[in-house]
Amino acid sequence: MIISELARAQVLEHVLGERERQDLKWGDQVKNSDELWTVIALEEFGEVGREVYEKDLPKAYMELIQLTAVCVAWAESLQRRGVLDEK
Repeated sequence: MIISELARAQVLEHVLGERERQDLKWGDQVKNSDELWTVIALEEFGEVGREVYEKDLPKAYMELIQLTAVCVAWAESLQRRGVLDEK
């Protein structure tokens, strides 16, 4: 495995772990509105920005993982609601 593939695999492993943590903490969020998902994602994005501003890149990394997991959860919600089947 080349270095970039290893980094990708590690990031995706962290994202999947965070998704599991979020499910345990928040339960099934399929009924969240897209407006609520937007607010949640923007809040997480703001936390990334704060850590970058404070030059704490390890914390920024963890916030990026949380943000990515939120976006994955939102995409899962769209899939489960059948949004993509309505075209």
